[in-house]
Amino acid sequence: MPVTRSCFVIMPFRPDLNYFYLYLQRYLRDKHGLHCERGDHRILTIPLLEKIQQQILDADVIIGDISGRNANVFYELGLAHSYGKKVIVITQDPITDAPTDIRHLEFIRYDLGQHIDFLNKIDNAIHHVFVDRYSALYLLAKETLTKCNTDMGLTCGSAASEEFQSRIVLAERTQGIPTDPVTLTGFLLPKIIEDTTDINVIQRVTEWLTRR
Repeated sequence: MPVTRSCFVIMPFRPDLNYFYLYLQRYLRDKHGLHCERGDHRILTIPLLEKIQQQILDADVIIGDISGRNANVFYELGLAHSYGKKVIVITQDPITDAPTDIRHLEFIRYDLGQHIDFLNKIDNAIHHVFVDRYSALYLLAKETLTKCNTDMGLTCGSAASEEFQSRIVLAERTQGIPTDPVTLTGFLLPKIIEDTTDINVIQRVTEWLTRR
């Protein structure tokens, strides 16, 4: 089963924010391969606070909407910080309205009428949350490509890091990222090759992989 990265969204349960949440949930799934949940997502079989604590613990990243200065939102953000989670704070309110003790954090202010600017900022924030993970995979993939080029007498160029990351995110949604070193090599190599349209090159790369 693929391993999907998860995002827990902390926000007030207000009718005017429900459609915004659904839009954000779909965008983060399609763009970043993130599975998003709110506190009301799962069937309640345990006490609410315990359920939310577990959702926060399970999440790879937290998005917290502090619009309206909701007390429950701030409590859950406090839990997220105490667990050492990566947190992205968003708000419809002026930044100066944020409580003093969290004003040092980086905020993304959003206006539902200017969604392009907001989505660009969310993309950048998500990228920075996971950049270390993808940077490590990129370096490993480049090392693998260098070895393949040397062994097979090829001169394949490597894809730019942004293109590599988009290929990894796309594959991660359906198959996950392997943990076995041999399987991981076969997963990464096709995604680091700059030009994947040359059939002869792909055949040689496949031949190299089968020898390992």
